Amino acid sequence: MTPALLPIEQEATKVNVQKQKWSYSRLSMFEGCERQYFYKYILELPYPSNPPMQNGKIFHTGIDLMIREGYSPSESLYYGMGVNGGLPVGEKPYHFISMLNKAYDRIPQLEYAEITSELHLEVKTTLGIVQCYIDLLIDDPSNDVLEIWDWKTSWHSFAADTHIQLALYAWLLKQTRGYVGSTFKGRLIFPRLGIEEDSEVEFTEEKLNEAKTWLVTQITKVQSKDPSNIEDWEMCKDRTKCDYCPFAARCAGGLLDGLPSTGEPKSQEEAELIGSYILAQEAALKKMKSGIKKWVEDHGEVPVGSGKWTVQQGNQNFKCEDVETLIDYAKRQKLDVKEAVKANTAILSKWLDEDDTGELKQIITSTKGRKSFKYVN
Repeated sequence: MTPALLPIEQEATKVNVQKQKWSYSRLSMFEGCERQYFYKYILELPYPSNPPMQNGKIFHTGIDLMIREGYSPSESLYYGMGVNGGLPVGEKPYHFISMLNKAYDRIPQLEYAEITSELHLEVKTTLGIVQCYIDLLIDDPSNDVLEIWDWKTSWHSFAADTHIQLALYAWLLKQTRGYVGSTFKGRLIFPRLGIEEDSEVEFTEEKLNEAKTWLVTQITKVQSKDPSNIEDWEMCKDRTKCDYCPFAARCAGGLLDGLPSTGEPKSQEEAELIGSYILAQEAALKKMKSGIKKWVEDHGEVPVGSGKWTVQQGNQNFKCEDVETLIDYAKRQKLDVKEAVKANTAILSKWLDEDDTGELKQIITSTKGRKSFKYVN
């Protein structure tokens, strides 16, 4: 039988409230990988932002400013970038401006509705303090409707009906407000995608009880673990979850213990352990390579053995946007027309360097070559 989870006001004389704070993100981390939870919350090791987390922070900061302060999408974006460390590699400002526009345009314009952004809730219970931040709360008293929205910046959508996060937020909101309207629902919003990818769920008592049960189950499991024994905290079985985990290298090292150095398994169980170790190593190497690359970019080359880790800049590439005009230029300047037809990088670079008329600057564009991170002897 799972322990009771009641608001503390209802059971204040029965137990002392723990000072521990619980949240969906914290408990879903435990559910996904107990070992990751152990490193972050038990050992309290640093947990730097990864690209998905960085994207989420920038977007949430931006849309909150648009709703609360009336900022434009571009103003909101650049403020969000400034306070959250800039965009991850590969992301473009115009992608985020588009997302902010799409998200804001989805918010209904209701005459009597109250719209609240980034609403913080805390409920003291017999198992500790449970908290959350509701991205958007739409309270429409004229229609007796209350909606919880959650922004998702992922590239793929998923169903609100099966996502426990919204139902958990709904349970917390009901504990603090009591009456939640005759229509109480939640919505997942995917601003990278079309509006047809958004999904909705109706919060029935059954849904709220499912969320409460999940909450109790996860808290009880965490509290049953031995904080002094790392082996009591299981590693996740799905190694794809290691891609953005900052502790991947720690796990990879721990898996090696007891495995044959030849890599040849003696049983099915050992074969599975070796396979798991290889996947963990690949994730760890990817993380470590990304980390040392940033160090080299910021501080310079790193000598190792007879060589060094370095970042090499690729060659600048040139492209002609108007070949007919280039051919005409070649004729007038008594250059080789055949070379104008080829218009490769070497020719364009040479001609552009020698051009005194300024004409070629209007039709030739250039891009920097890609940076490559490698070990060279």
